[in-house]
Amino acid sequence: MSTEKQLLAEIEHYRQLLNEKAKTNPLPSAPMVCFSKKLDQLLNKYNNLTRSLPPQTRHLE
Repeated sequence: MSTEKQLLAEIEHYRQLLNEKAKTNPLPSAPMVCFSKKLDQLLNKYNNLTRSLPPQTRHLE
């Protein structure tokens, strides 16, 4: 699996986790902030990666 696809899978995992945890945890709670920061890091990493790739090699689904 490519780095880009791995990042997308991890982003989706943390997005779902954050949404699920939000049902039972207040948004400013420590676990929510931690999950949110991790998701932000992954999104920034993905953004930086895709900016460096030629358009025809980017994963589009």
